[in-house]
Amino acid sequence: MAARPCGFDSRPRHPEAEPVPTGRPPPAARGDGVFPPGGIGGRVIIVGKSGPASGPPGTTLTPKRSDTPGRAEKSASGNRGKGDPLQKRFSETIPLSIPGKAKDLSRRNGKLLLLSGPQQGREFTLNRDGCRIGSGPANDVVLDDPTVSRRHCEIRFTPEGCLIRDLGSTNGTFVHGVRVSEAFLDHGTEFRLGKTVFVFRSPKDAGPPPAVPGASLPIQKFSSHGIGYSVAEWNGVRHVFAAAVPRRGTTLAGQADDALRIIETVNSVHGAHGTIVQQSVFVPDPSRIDECRRIIRRFYGPDLPATTYIAQPPCEEKRIAIEALGLGTSPRDVKIERLGEHLVIARHGGMAWAYAAPAAPPTGSDRAYDQGIAAFRQLRQLLGGVSLRLHQVIRTWLYLGGIVAEEEGTQRYRELNRARAEAYAGVPFFRDRLPKGHPAEVYPASTGIGTEGRGLVLSAIALGTDRPDVLILPLENPRQTSAYRYDARYGPQSPKFSRAVAVACGPDALILISGTASITRSETRHPGDARAQTRETLDNIEALISEENLSRHGLPGRGTTLGGIALARVYVKRKEDYPRVRAVCEERLGELPTVYAAADVCRPDLLVEIEGIAFSRSLPPPR
Repeated sequence: MAARPCGFDSRPRHPEAEPVPTGRPPPAARGDGVFPPGGIGGRVIIVGKSGPASGPPGTTLTPKRSDTPGRAEKSASGNRGKGDPLQKRFSETIPLSIPGKAKDLSRRNGKLLLLSGPQQGREFTLNRDGCRIGSGPANDVVLDDPTVSRRHCEIRFTPEGCLIRDLGSTNGTFVHGVRVSEAFLDHGTEFRLGKTVFVFRSPKDAGPPPAVPGASLPIQKFSSHGIGYSVAEWNGVRHVFAAAVPRRGTTLAGQADDALRIIETVNSVHGAHGTIVQQSVFVPDPSRIDECRRIIRRFYGPDLPATTYIAQPPCEEKRIAIEALGLGTSPRDVKIERLGEHLVIARHGGMAWAYAAPAAPPTGSDRAYDQGIAAFRQLRQLLGGVSLRLHQVIRTWLYLGGIVAEEEGTQRYRELNRARAEAYAGVPFFRDRLPKGHPAEVYPASTGIGTEGRGLVLSAIALGTDRPDVLILPLENPRQTSAYRYDARYGPQSPKFSRAVAVACGPDALILISGTASITRSETRHPGDARAQTRETLDNIEALISEENLSRHGLPGRGTTLGGIALARVYVKRKEDYPRVRAVCEERLGELPTVYAAADVCRPDLLVEIEGIAFSRSLPPPR
């Protein structure tokens, strides 16, 4: 069964022009140092304490005033007709809150993040008096946008909540696509003034540090209406995870431009401009990958991340969705070596992280076994070019077209497992990184998932280090049989992967969570019930990363909870299950950057698979 699109986005869309991306907007101030090509021929960037940012994050509400006088104000309504419902001006206040999210009325501050417009990426901090926004120099927030009125709108904190009020502007104030005179802003609410789009953030997206050992690192998280990000400091380096589903556009070029600029804005605000190292791009079918690759290359130019193109339809019925990792401003220097779109190496804290996205190898065969052998051979060659070896791989993704289809009397996924077992034979994974006395049979974390078409795409993360205090530890789940110990019912060769891999460095741990499904011991649970399978899957992940399980594996104090997850990806098999699966995930995981993709799972009776990345920190014992 092929992967299918699922879900429907009923939110109003802005019918504005869709530009073909021609490269990222240049930053106002570039803080990175660019050096001659290094390694095997690439671009090297050094990210220091000042970081390569487009502007200082957290700009307060006394920004530099614009000296430009007000311009003639042009209409931003595009081709809308007079009867367009979005043009209707409401006389009453519209309480546009995000469902299920209660307001904290005691808070009288927040932030405004510019998502698009001439000043994209700026962030303004609101004080208890709110602010006035417009193009005139007397405003608290001055916008260099000719479609914004001199006195456009104001934001005030009231006993009922945060209120935005239009001040008689020419082109109107739109909240979630609806023109309003007044509206309440909840955490995550988007609003548009002319061609400038903001998102309002309440203080709740920056939580306090954990109070107990075994809890997650303090992680900033935000997710709303196609934008999701999280920020975690690990090993002295800021990690910025972002997920973007386009909010506007109808063509692939238009939607890609919107999603890419979301990713760029999030990373710029958090000091990671130009430092995205890994990216996964989801498209509905393989025929769109070449066009998408051209768009991505043109947008990033020399800052191209290691990019994997995955033929899995985004569940929101969009033409593209993007997930990315950037490395932001940090006390430690970060050295990034870009060796093309197939390999990027990030060096920091005595560790070299290699993000590999090899091109699909031409095999002349569509047999899963042949594809698997060729893919792992290509991965070896790619890593070998930078003096890394297969035993240093800690995480893999295997995207297989027709994953549950029959092939030569068996299942294609089982044939892929046969190829993987052959490629891994005799490989001493994590050599010299395992705790003393640990069993020798260990494997990387992995996801094996279906895609459209009949091909195979492999991507991976490898880690090289000489630091004696860095441990790499495979994790197994107390609720599940280890996958590599499955019996012959599941194929002649068992799937060679660990349920997760933890990288421990000092008090910190990063946990790479493999694709996880509704399986206990080795049997599928809740066949036919996607909601129950999602709950069971999250129960499995919760047990896997728990303090009890990490202690059992020899890493006491490094366990965490579902709250410690910084990034998730959810694969949904059936179109009709997407709303139910998403509801359970949002209930259990909260605000989190998440991509939902339509894909077959490796067993016909499995309806959902979830993977992620979690962080934890062991706190010192009380004195």
